[in-house]
Amino acid sequence: MRHLVAIAVVLVAALAVVATLQYRWIGAISAAEEQRARALRDIAANHFAGDVDRDVAQLAASFQGAQPEEVPGRYRDWLALARDKRLVEAVYVGDPDHIRRFDGQKLVETTWPKELEPIRKTLKESARPRREPLFTQIPAIALPLRPGPPPRRMEDEGFRPPPGRDGFGPPPEFGGRPPFMLDGGPPPLVRAMIREQREGPRVVILQLSRDYLTHSLFPALTRTYFGSEYDVAIANGSELVYRSDPHFTRGDIKLSVLRVGPPDSPSWQLLVRRHGAAIEDVIAASRRRNLAIGSAVLALLAGSFILLAVLARRAERQRLQQLEFVAGITHEVNTPLAALTSAGQNLADGVVNEPARVASYGAMIVKESHRLTDLVGQVLDFAGLQARGPSPKRERIDVASLIDEAIAQSRWIAEERKVAVEKTVADDLPSIDGDPSSLTRAVQNLIANAIRHGGDGGWVGIRAERDRGNVAITVEDHGGGIAARDLPHLFEPFYRGRNSDLVRGTGLGLAIVQQIVHAHGGAVAVDRHRARGAAFTLRLPAEAAHA
Repeated sequence: MRHLVAIAVVLVAALAVVATLQYRWIGAISAAEEQRARALRDIAANHFAGDVDRDVAQLAASFQGAQPEEVPGRYRDWLALARDKRLVEAVYVGDPDHIRRFDGQKLVETTWPKELEPIRKTLKESARPRREPLFTQIPAIALPLRPGPPPRRMEDEGFRPPPGRDGFGPPPEFGGRPPFMLDGGPPPLVRAMIREQREGPRVVILQLSRDYLTHSLFPALTRTYFGSEYDVAIANGSELVYRSDPHFTRGDIKLSVLRVGPPDSPSWQLLVRRHGAAIEDVIAASRRRNLAIGSAVLALLAGSFILLAVLARRAERQRLQQLEFVAGITHEVNTPLAALTSAGQNLADGVVNEPARVASYGAMIVKESHRLTDLVGQVLDFAGLQARGPSPKRERIDVASLIDEAIAQSRWIAEERKVAVEKTVADDLPSIDGDPSSLTRAVQNLIANAIRHGGDGGWVGIRAERDRGNVAITVEDHGGGIAARDLPHLFEPFYRGRNSDLVRGTGLGLAIVQQIVHAHGGAVAVDRHRARGAAFTLRLPAEAAHA
């Protein structure tokens, strides 16, 4: 027993250590999974933004520092490198007062489009193009044209401005020639700068296709980098320009996209969130699931240990019961055998000659033979029921006759204990269907138990009556009753009550009764509420219930 306790303590400690390590390991795994999921999401978002920014930066670089006459060539160079020409909706060259549109071959005069008014307003208010070229609300990129000489000198056009009015003629005070001018007028770059100050800055405007961005580029990048696991939206301030899920409202991360110019330049924002539950909620659910599975495994191990302990304890108890059974059987067999041997030896040696004493010896031999037969019958019945299982014969049985036979088989023990056996059978009692010999053995065992354990009351009663489609056979006595602690174990094989040390028996009678009754579809019960004596009731289906 001490070894079992020591093993139990070691196993409990091992389970506690395993549970602690498992809890920490699952926590570490969950944290690593969350970190990995966030890293993969951030990498996908950076790739998404990088692809968009690369396309836009490539477009801006293709037209950076161009002059109007270079726009067609720059456009063709960009087409050779571009991912999709649909990115650009239109190309314009203009200043605050005039604008020309590129029609694919050349620049043609047009009027300022309404959607480009924010660019025109900016050009009117500033002498130079603004530092941030992207106009996010359009969207469009406005790049300054490179200053350069006009197609012809104004003098060649026959134009002579009045002296001192615009810098092209010498002021009178200089005698007709300012010192910084050459014979042909100011240098071309200076002339262009002067014209830009007079007319306003000139820019090349690259109007991006909102339709292409929102219906082609953004959905394709969403499928490529996020699949269906994440929802994506593109925001311009409070306006959601694009969203993969109509119910998208708030993102878990925000990243600049469609940015041209310095890092703090205006741009759209890429918003990303996990579809359905947030990452931390998914990881928490996974952690709870892993903990539940791990706890179930530990519980299974603990349950297996408890079950093994219970089975070991039960096996030990059954081993002790079997030892007691063997010892009891040996004692029970030795007693009648010794009596039979002694009586037979005396008769054989002629020690007993008187007829009266010979008759007494014969009665003793019969009584001990009955006891030995009853003992052997119980052992054989139990062994047969355990080994082969019950397979009772089925025939019609009269309950009154069955009870009479059981009383007759118990008469010898009733006479030995001087116990009166009283029978009461209802008149309208139906027949039952079953094996007569086994049912007789069951009733006889109950009668013998009542005589052995309750015979000090001098009376045993047998009552048979109808009970809602069943036949109830009750055997009761007026003895000392059954201890409450013995009630749960009455039908266990080899079990003998605490007060049965002075009563011969094997502890098999009630176990045999229960197996026989169950084989016939019935039940056996003990009255647990009697103040004195004991009462056992067999309930067997009446024959009508089988029809």
